Amino acid sequence: MLMDHQQRTKEMIKEVDRALMKYVERGKHEKLIRAMRHYPEAGGKRMRPVMAMLVAEAVGRRGKEALPFGCSLEIIHNFTLVHDDVIDKDPVRRGRPAVHIAFDEPTAIIAGDALFAIAYDVLATTDVDGERLRRLLRTVSDTVFLVAEGQQMDVDNEDRPTVSREEYLDMVEKKTAVLFACAAEGGAIVGHGTEKQIADMKEYARLLGIGFQIWDDVLGIKGDAKKVGKPIGSDIRNGKRTLIVLDALERLEKDKRKHVLTDALGNETASDEQVKAAIKLLEDIGSIEHARQFALDYAKRAKDLLSCLKDSDEKEMLREMVDYAVGREL
Repeated sequence: MLMDHQQRTKEMIKEVDRALMKYVERGKHEKLIRAMRHYPEAGGKRMRPVMAMLVAEAVGRRGKEALPFGCSLEIIHNFTLVHDDVIDKDPVRRGRPAVHIAFDEPTAIIAGDALFAIAYDVLATTDVDGERLRRLLRTVSDTVFLVAEGQQMDVDNEDRPTVSREEYLDMVEKKTAVLFACAAEGGAIVGHGTEKQIADMKEYARLLGIGFQIWDDVLGIKGDAKKVGKPIGSDIRNGKRTLIVLDALERLEKDKRKHVLTDALGNETASDEQVKAAIKLLEDIGSIEHARQFALDYAKRAKDLLSCLKDSDEKEMLREMVDYAVGREL
């Protein structure tokens, strides 16, 4: 059964990919078209559109109808990645040069703006009644604004000497989790789910999204650079106040080894040796394991909310999606 689910997921991803490439092939300016296509054509997990389709199928057997909605969120996700990489000066994304490297910064910003415009055009083609479409438009608009707030918080946090765990989790929820929550909520709306199903699926995906980001932070320090798609340790050089770093700063408050972390943290010219030493310290004091367990707790809470769905292959695939989000290879 698991293999059947994996095969079905691959088929859904292919369906999303075909639709995405059709949607972003737009306009007459060749350079802009290539910049818009740069991330979508590099592939990806497509978790948000797949989630939207699975939820719509689980609550009302309307998975196909959720494809345009899901694709609109994937396009929005890609637009945020384009701008994120400009902000963070990350040179690599999904194993290829970032848009601002492959082209230039102005083109990257313009391409992100164009993707955002296309996303709403795609969203408007979702085959639902007027009230449901208005509801989708509202939730997507609210979500994009929250993502913008989260991005600004992330930028601000890099220059702050201290960031609380609560502030970090608020940033993660807005920057990452709300887009997952929108996918599941919208899928339930498209699928004609009950209000309880809509609310529970939104919360399921919010918890999954927070766990996903915390796990992503772990991968950024302990993962395989080829699989992660960006240099290991770049978050340290960029001064990202992740849960791992926040926990470490607390543990090292009066520890003479603290400088090993702070020498590399936020230091764009830190040597590979300095970054490796900082990562080893994070591992030795237990901060990486702390974040890992934190993510696993969010995953368990997300799975519990799937009880609002009747037993089905889609329900099981949503459960497996949690295991993937929080459990990807280190």
